[in-house]
Amino acid sequence: MKTNNCITSAIFGLFLFLGLLSGNALLAQSNDTATLPEFVVDVSKTMGGFKPLNGVNGGPRIRLGNAFDNSEYFKTFGPPHIRLHDTRYSDEETVDIHTIFPNFDADENDPANYRFQKTDIYIKSILDLGAKVIFRLGESIEHGEPKFYIHPPADFDKWARICSRIVQHYNMGWADGFHWDIQYWEVWNEPDIAECWSGTQEQYLQLYEITAKTLKKLNANLKVGGPTLAYNMDSELGEAFLKHCKKTNSPLDFVSYHIYSKSTDDFMKRIEISNAAIRKHGFKNVEISLSEWNYVSSWSGKSREASRDGLAQTMAAPGAAFTVAVLSYMQDTELDMAQYYSAFGTIFRFGLFDKYGVPKKAIHALEAYHKMVQLGTRVSTSGNKQETGVSIIASTELGEGKTAVLISNFEDNASRYKLQIKNVPFKNELKCSEYVLDDNHNLDLDREQILSSKDFSLIVDLPKSTVRLLLFEAL
Repeated sequence: MKTNNCITSAIFGLFLFLGLLSGNALLAQSNDTATLPEFVVDVSKTMGGFKPLNGVNGGPRIRLGNAFDNSEYFKTFGPPHIRLHDTRYSDEETVDIHTIFPNFDADENDPANYRFQKTDIYIKSILDLGAKVIFRLGESIEHGEPKFYIHPPADFDKWARICSRIVQHYNMGWADGFHWDIQYWEVWNEPDIAECWSGTQEQYLQLYEITAKTLKKLNANLKVGGPTLAYNMDSELGEAFLKHCKKTNSPLDFVSYHIYSKSTDDFMKRIEISNAAIRKHGFKNVEISLSEWNYVSSWSGKSREASRDGLAQTMAAPGAAFTVAVLSYMQDTELDMAQYYSAFGTIFRFGLFDKYGVPKKAIHALEAYHKMVQLGTRVSTSGNKQETGVSIIASTELGEGKTAVLISNFEDNASRYKLQIKNVPFKNELKCSEYVLDDNHNLDLDREQILSSKDFSLIVDLPKSTVRLLLFEAL
């Protein structure tokens, strides 16, 4: 009898040893795991749905005469909103006011003076995905000299009327147009930096007021917003904008601003600062949009080296881990929506695709997040460490017998974690499929195992710049 017990113990030990060698997420078997940092998921505590924070800047059509269409890639991450800004990087002669109405001295009431066709095609490719459009009224950024189009319009009232005609074309059928019911209209982009606005602060405030009032007079149900700042809303222009809207009773349905950072902690603190500034001025019910955001490890303007080295990290594993972390954290902020910059390739190799339209690591970060959203119901989690970009978020679809957990480590020194799952409401066994996104994997299946307990723990390898997606499905 003792011999049989010894043999059984030896076999069990051998299998456990082999499992530890071959797997990255195993059932906890030893007291050695007691000191590991811990994630906890409680499937019984639901927290409602997910906010539409996985929007992007830029649609699926790529430049070079529309030779490339990335619609199939876009479907993998399901953006709820797509913002139209800097579209010249992906499809020239679209969206910017000077491309739609090239001769500012022409009659703005004559359809013959508008060039809508390329923008029509561009927007249709977005709507075909099921995404909503956020139309930025203005011009794309101009990094170089001289500047051509980012100057204040010669006539603010006429510019506002041109914007009104654009709205009429896409929502009211004007000029052989459409009835697409585009709701969100954003006035200009980053008027707080010289690359986007050569005018004064007062000129922007005046342009916003005139344009917003013109559009709301056309249709009170439109959502008009700004100021789309490059910096925080507690900045000089941010404060001035909020005060001006209050003083002049300028329509303001949503406030938008941008954040680029190399730190998840800095990123989230800046959201808190900007949102607090908005509420301080009495805008309690306006929507808040983070209309551009991304991870930037370094930025040296037009430096070729920064483009090659610093911004390359944005599309590599560090950028993917950062993206998952802040998407998880942002669920618990006052943000109503957010749009990652960008979903097109640019000269800075900045975002989901390179300049040739080839997908990079960051697209798989959005894909992993989209899988969480698809299940529909967020559940309680703990274990976030904002200072170093450690994050966890979980979702469930009880009717389908599915639960998913998404974890990320941006830059924490800990490389192994204990993941505890509580109150799984399925009586039968569960299949756990684990996917990894890191330097060597693109959300690839790493391992599968069968679990049979209502409450269980897994040991997860999660070094820096790593994302893991665990899908649990009732058998």
